[in-house]
Amino acid sequence: MKHLKKLTLLHSNDMHGDFMAKEVDDRLIGGVSMLSGYVGKVRREERNVVYSISGDMFRGSLIDSEYKGLSTVEIMNILAPDVVTLGNHEVDYGIAHLLFIERCAKFPIINANIYLKNNGTRLFKSHEILEIDGMKVLFIGLLTEQVLSQTKQDKLIGSFLDVYEAAAEVGKICNSYQSVDIDFTVLLTHIGFEADKELAANLDPLGSRYYNRRPQPHNAQRARGSRRDTDSSGGERHLSDRPL
Repeated sequence: MKHLKKLTLLHSNDMHGDFMAKEVDDRLIGGVSMLSGYVGKVRREERNVVYSISGDMFRGSLIDSEYKGLSTVEIMNILAPDVVTLGNHEVDYGIAHLLFIERCAKFPIINANIYLKNNGTRLFKSHEILEIDGMKVLFIGLLTEQVLSQTKQDKLIGSFLDVYEAAAEVGKICNSYQSVDIDFTVLLTHIGFEADKELAANLDPLGSRYYNRRPQPHNAQRARGSRRDTDSSGGERHLSDRPL
């Protein structure tokens, strides 16, 4: 047990530029201050903490709409996530503006879906490898069909859409690191829980191949704003569900 390492993964999503907490049943729910307090608390109390955001930081508040996401990305810079992927509302202000916002971000934004048609160049890094306490964690960012349908207005932009293509792309990225000792691979997605299950059913957990087949029914429960602890043997223990 002396060689066992603990890795705590935090995630949040769908902030939509709404920075203020709301009072629900005499309790404050949500808001940047509570999210920041919780993330900071876990970072102080735990070792090896990774905080990720799985999309939809933008669009939903008057402030965010007025400043077209710039106010939101500045607040996200203070929260200092380790890695972020895109959601459907990140493209609401246009691809060109999103690329400008990426330059303002002090954290990596990853996405494996969107590329330029004429030369196949990706608009974003498809993945990010975080090294923490000797562990290497590979994060891969994936979007939804709803997101990518909005990019079709730009004829220069191409994308892959369905979970089978997504699974194949995950396999390609994983294959490129066969000579690297990757301890964990995390798919940071904004594709909806049903699509998440379908994507997972098309991945090989023991390798990087993918299967072009439909997922088998199974029971699962989505945990939003949750905290998970993972040990170096690959086990994962769900600790708590809390409103962020």
